[in-house]
Amino acid sequence: MGEELYGRLMCKKISIIIPVYNAERFLRRCLDSVQNQSYSNWECIIVDDGSKDSSPAICDEYVKTDSRFKVIHKENGGVSRARNTGLSLVVGEWVTFVDSDDELTLDALKHFIESMERYPKASVLRGGHRTVTPTAIGKDRSAEKWICTESHADALKISEETWCSGFIWSTCFRKDILEGMRFDNSITWCEDHIFTYQCILKAEEIVFVPHVVYIYYLDDTYPVGFGKNLSFKPISYDMAIRSAEGQRTVKFLLAGDNKKMQQMVQQQYEATIRFAIYQSFFTHNLLSVINLAEVYPFITTKNVIRLWLGYQKTRIMHTYKVVFNKY
Repeated sequence: MGEELYGRLMCKKISIIIPVYNAERFLRRCLDSVQNQSYSNWECIIVDDGSKDSSPAICDEYVKTDSRFKVIHKENGGVSRARNTGLSLVVGEWVTFVDSDDELTLDALKHFIESMERYPKASVLRGGHRTVTPTAIGKDRSAEKWICTESHADALKISEETWCSGFIWSTCFRKDILEGMRFDNSITWCEDHIFTYQCILKAEEIVFVPHVVYIYYLDDTYPVGFGKNLSFKPISYDMAIRSAEGQRTVKFLLAGDNKKMQQMVQQQYEATIRFAIYQSFFTHNLLSVINLAEVYPFITTKNVIRLWLGYQKTRIMHTYKVVFNKY
């Protein structure tokens, strides 16, 4: 980006919202990645969601040394409420979200700013990401070139092809498109997918940025069925079902008359329902799960038994890891 162009765009402020809950192990890495951005016109709204560790003190430390950081300390209410709190306070023209255990790449905001200049009508910008686990660094996932589309079906297709799906991280939203938009407080699993796709549904143009802007950290020692940073608290069956239904509704609206995309949405819905059935084993016995699954014509008793056997295998392997690591 040329110096003249960069100077012209410095007037655009980007608001960064970071919900925080007991993130002391990773929080400095996250906040440092914001503070070190090559593009400097930003504000960072940290929402401390009732943390019990040293996270509140770490947040206060950054606020004292850099006026671009702001912190709100509130009672624990979940990630959706925390993000909604942040949304009510933004002053920037654009808004992006970062999880407290992840980080932005050095030029993340600069790439978003360049996107705004290239496509002034765009209201949703989707950057690339890289997944990092304790044992591996994943491939860079992003569009191969700049893509701008007015088609919601194409935006859905490209989102899936570039592995950004409905994840809210690595995405930047123009503030005006967020008017009246809030996260559903009753959903705490894949709530960002529903929100992101609802925003895309309102967008005049959606841009895919051919750069990695986000580093997503995932602990690959977590057993299947436990979300990141959930302290091994399983996602409930009811929660997974509500999320699946919400995602299907908005994705079908995006797909429109595109038959291939409709088919993809239905396949993803059925996969999510199977995941919900899997989750039910945390709180239900096999017989009751078979009864739950009867309402879904694409789930057979044989499917349920196969999922149950997989669940038992995962439990045994995780128990073995815990015991083995102790000694």
